[in-house]
Amino acid sequence: MNIAMLGNSEGSHVRRLAGAFADRGHRVHVVSMKATPPTKGGANLPIPGVSFERFRVPPFGWRHPYRWQRRRSACLRDLFHRYDIVNAHFLMDWGITESIADDGCLVVKAYGSDVDHPPETPPVDESLWAARRELLRSAERIVSPSEAFARKVAAFGDIDPGKIEVLPFGVDVDVFSPRAKTGGDTPRVGFPKGFQPVYGARTMIDAAAHIHAARADVRFDFVGDGPLRAACLSQARSHGLTDAITWIDAQPPEKMPELHARWDVVTIPSVKESFCVAALEAAAMEIPVVASDVGGLPEAVDDGRSGMLVREGDAVAFGNAVLSLLDDAPRRREMGRHARERAADRFEWNACVTRWICLLESTRLSTSPALA
Repeated sequence: MNIAMLGNSEGSHVRRLAGAFADRGHRVHVVSMKATPPTKGGANLPIPGVSFERFRVPPFGWRHPYRWQRRRSACLRDLFHRYDIVNAHFLMDWGITESIADDGCLVVKAYGSDVDHPPETPPVDESLWAARRELLRSAERIVSPSEAFARKVAAFGDIDPGKIEVLPFGVDVDVFSPRAKTGGDTPRVGFPKGFQPVYGARTMIDAAAHIHAARADVRFDFVGDGPLRAACLSQARSHGLTDAITWIDAQPPEKMPELHARWDVVTIPSVKESFCVAALEAAAMEIPVVASDVGGLPEAVDDGRSGMLVREGDAVAFGNAVLSLLDDAPRRREMGRHARERAADRFEWNACVTRWICLLESTRLSTSPALA
């Protein structure tokens, strides 16, 4: 297949999936509203078999003597004519309408914040919400990472739930595989999600204080960046946690297994989650997860078997759940083993890629009877 992927050329999910499609022999072209990846250095190296293009509407002139809206529509129609599948990632306002999508085959993946607005972020203009709904309604198929989020997408777009395919973003169980714990015998808890308001970092700081009051030997790694990092540093100091927490900058995906090898428990106290790949990465490394009982997290974490789910925002409950696992090594190890088995059985990366390709191929055939 010739696949055009519309999305962030710097986004790890888009890049990883594009590379996987190319590895399976498909022609992949990523179209982004951002600058294309640099040719050397940094995290955005070129991907073998994948081409990149920045989406640009031609300027007004004698070759394009039309208004901007018409010029953009012409660019989009050309894209649908040139590729077997247009696969849009995240509900960005590309200007795709049902009329334009009828010229080809559109598969859309909704991610989370594009449907369920994150807390403590600026409001979205109603025109953008309308464009996102139009994109959903223009698609032949819509991909959701979880059953819970699929229901939100259907309600948001007022669309038939039958158009939505639940297809989680999987985990490479060879890369994220069990390792000997590093850093000695000190019990250590990982918080890998970063400091956006939606990820519950402030709840985790309070939970860390609760844990530390009961067990002063526990240490914590807070990983990532975001607007709340400075506030969380201050909050940690007020709790007397300065020596108990290590603050680690955001890491590229290939570095995360090294961090996981330090941790006995991973915490995900998110306010909202459409699914959660970070939970799968921990699970694949046989590390139990303590997570909020929200959104798609109950589908990523098997409560009581691969980890524990607690009420969102309840720092004491988070702290007690972590303490119960730190104080019971046999239970922690058994949860880790089940987590690994479950991740390999349900969310293994190559199997998820195969499901993606089958979805794209079946959708293409259903919209092109001559190919059937």
